[in-house]
Amino acid sequence: MPNKGDHNILIIEDNPGDLALVEEFLFEQIESPVLSHVSNFVDAKNVLTNAATAFDIILLDLSLPDKTGTPLIEEIIKVSANAAVIVLTGYSDLSFGLRSLSLGVSDYILKDELTSLSLYKSIVYSTERKRIALALETSEKRARRFAKQLNSVVEEERLRIAREIHDEFGQQLSGLKMSMASLKKNNGVSSDLQPVIEAIVTDVDNSIQTLRLIANELRPALLDKLGLFAAIEWLVSEFERKTGIQSKIYVEIDQPSIDRTTGISIFRICQEALTNIAKHAAASLVSIRLESGVEMIKVYISDNGKGIDTRTLQNSSSMGLLNMRERASLIGAELNINSVPGKGTNIELKIKTNGNEDIDSR
Repeated sequence: MPNKGDHNILIIEDNPGDLALVEEFLFEQIESPVLSHVSNFVDAKNVLTNAATAFDIILLDLSLPDKTGTPLIEEIIKVSANAAVIVLTGYSDLSFGLRSLSLGVSDYILKDELTSLSLYKSIVYSTERKRIALALETSEKRARRFAKQLNSVVEEERLRIAREIHDEFGQQLSGLKMSMASLKKNNGVSSDLQPVIEAIVTDVDNSIQTLRLIANELRPALLDKLGLFAAIEWLVSEFERKTGIQSKIYVEIDQPSIDRTTGISIFRICQEALTNIAKHAAASLVSIRLESGVEMIKVYISDNGKGIDTRTLQNSSSMGLLNMRERASLIGAELNINSVPGKGTNIELKIKTNGNEDIDSR
């Protein structure tokens, strides 16, 4: 007995006999299928691009007059929108079948083994898998938006606190230093208190320097004033000063066009990488190379330390690596970490530029 569910199905098939058989099978199992048919890739692309109603299922013959195999699958997937793609083929190549699934195909069925029931089951399962995949994708997008907003709030709060430290506490300490210097200069204290005054002034100077360091750790002023690359150069310089690890930076700049959020994320990834090196690598040499072109920014971070074992690399709970991966994901960047125990670690970050506000042109 035919199922009462409606399905809007596009059949892409150039063999009239196979088309007739597929249509017969569909009407056996589905009460009111809405069927459309094309016999070549060009027509299929036009229909999928301009269709007023979205298709639930695409039944795709693997060999069409104008396109076949992997290129055909890739092109159909691009224009399939939310439809599940089921490949129907006469070629019993298991390895290709598995490869086609990795390209985004929902199912791969041999025509010689096709029955009305197997076709219907494939349609039902493929439709449900696609629905779940789309729901998961929507959920992941929502989570990424939330994480991006959260990062934005955190960065704004860092900026606010850094300014508070610099403007309020910094000015107060500077005022105290001036008062103590004036007191000393005008002989407002006895000679035996002069060393005490000098010690207080020294302590105030140290406190001012500490506050500046804290403010810069929260949000380097260079990042907002001079841009991403200047901030990373400062970061590397500070890393070498604090750790004693020889650090080199190579910058090949071609005015990348990146928005503010992307620039901050790149900086934080570099900061996290250097923090991990200082804590765990036991390295004596670190280098950062920055490359930028019209469409891509690349950041390479390498050290000659003890490396990271495979288990740690694959451990999603490793906070430093997790933070870097999450920040890269939020800006749509590709992050690759390669390490060999005893031979150091190489981190590669690739960011596509999008023509938004240029953080290095302000």
